[in-house]
Amino acid sequence: MLPLLPENIDIVRLRCSVVETTLAGMRALVMDNGIFRLSILPEFGARVCSLFYRPLNLELLASDFLHGPRNTINVHGGWCAAFPSLLADGEQLTHMAWDAEILDQSPERAVVVLRCRIDQVSHMLDEKLRVTPGTILVERYIRLTAGEKAITIEDVLTNRNTWPMPCTWSLMIALRAQAGDHVILPVPLVEVQRGVGPSGNELDFGLLVSTPYQAIARNLSEGWVGFRPAHAPIDIRITFPKSLLPHAVIAAQRDEKRPAEGSFRLQPLATPGPIADDTRGGALILPPKKPISLPIRLEAGDGMITAGKWSRAGLQLAEMILAQQAPNNRLIIWRIGERAIALKSSRQLILLMPESGEDALLTADDLPAAQLILYDQAPPRDALRRLAQRTSARFLGPPSIRQMLRTDGIGDDRAIALSPGARVDLTGCGVLATPARDDRSSEERLGYLVQSDHLSLYHTGVTQFLGEFGLLGEQFHPQLVFLPLECGMTMADCVQAARQLQPHIVVPLGSESTEAEFVSRCRLQHMPFATQTLSRAEGRIFDGWHLQPLTT
Repeated sequence: MLPLLPENIDIVRLRCSVVETTLAGMRALVMDNGIFRLSILPEFGARVCSLFYRPLNLELLASDFLHGPRNTINVHGGWCAAFPSLLADGEQLTHMAWDAEILDQSPERAVVVLRCRIDQVSHMLDEKLRVTPGTILVERYIRLTAGEKAITIEDVLTNRNTWPMPCTWSLMIALRAQAGDHVILPVPLVEVQRGVGPSGNELDFGLLVSTPYQAIARNLSEGWVGFRPAHAPIDIRITFPKSLLPHAVIAAQRDEKRPAEGSFRLQPLATPGPIADDTRGGALILPPKKPISLPIRLEAGDGMITAGKWSRAGLQLAEMILAQQAPNNRLIIWRIGERAIALKSSRQLILLMPESGEDALLTADDLPAAQLILYDQAPPRDALRRLAQRTSARFLGPPSIRQMLRTDGIGDDRAIALSPGARVDLTGCGVLATPARDDRSSEERLGYLVQSDHLSLYHTGVTQFLGEFGLLGEQFHPQLVFLPLECGMTMADCVQAARQLQPHIVVPLGSESTEAEFVSRCRLQHMPFATQTLSRAEGRIFDGWHLQPLTT
């Protein structure tokens, strides 16, 4: 019986190859190392339009081929770069034809080099476009090693002039993304510049409220950007020289009608902003006659990005809140600060008296997907303006909140002004504003009684003892009461307030010692309600009678 394959063929060993072919009518080079297969378009900006990861049968890059008039084709997405500015020059670089040459082609390794020449640099000066002549050689080396779960693309920039050339450099890698996919960054916080979506140092594609979305991570602590797909058991890490590319822009695009085109664009860059108006002051200076190397390495595998590198503990809590599904006719309750509470039903996410500032465990900025934000008093104006721009939430609170938003051009549909006794019925819940008095503050304060899914809860807010407590208890019988301690009421007043409200459960909000004292006094006086303490970041499921432990 004849063998099916010659004996000298090694079908186990992974090998490298480079093949010249055509793609969408354009010349293409296809490189393969048994792990990655990438397609390069030399005649369209040396763009890598496909990066296929064989072990998981996964296409990583998001690329679009758009047909134009006269049989022309434009390519969007993929892996490319903008240089020497982010103005007309950079756009030219991503479309112009490059020369291509295969430097090395062996079973062990494959190297391709692509070259182009830039003859001018554009910049904006006094709101006018200025063009400076100058010759810069751009060389792109793409390297693969057989069986290695990584590729290296090294761009070498050579200024052939006798004077330094200021410029910008922006790498652009568009990765396919869907809900649950994360970009992870070595910074405490990104600055959201466009659209509504997540902040922090882990950006969830599923939390994008509106797109296009763009955020900038300035002054990276390390030279890498990570991508963690939810649907595949791998991490993707892109590393680069931080000394030359100290910042990164993260852009996202999502189209509900065409989910396959959703993408996260990771963009390490040299300048401190996404667009440098005047490239003469850019962060990347090319010295005369001396090449500058920008090696970019993409690696894939397990555990390449350390999980849990949260800039604040609250960011991890925010992800847990967003991932948790609330059962029907139940509320999930988290303590997200000293007195702040997050409520999640099967239909809504509500923030009750969120806190701000550096000491806050979790701020409203960390949960841009919240539909309602209930304030007991007006927050700082800058924080409110930023929050209104970054979320689509509706704000409930004293009339001063609505006035501030109106001054900033935010429509009245985003804010509901409430005074004590006012009630508003919204989809899935009803909210009643209650009085809260504090002699230490001249600002108007509120408490809130919230009804959702036939469940009722009451947050008294920061207040002194109120004569209205008895009336509220008789008329509304709140099942769950959040009672701040050490905020204008003595401990005896707190116990009496809880008695008059006639709840099923009282959750004291104070320090560990004062909460323990409140619980002890209630038990000694045989109060007709249960007490339950909540640690910061702790979540519980409320069914009307009990606060059950939260299970994942």
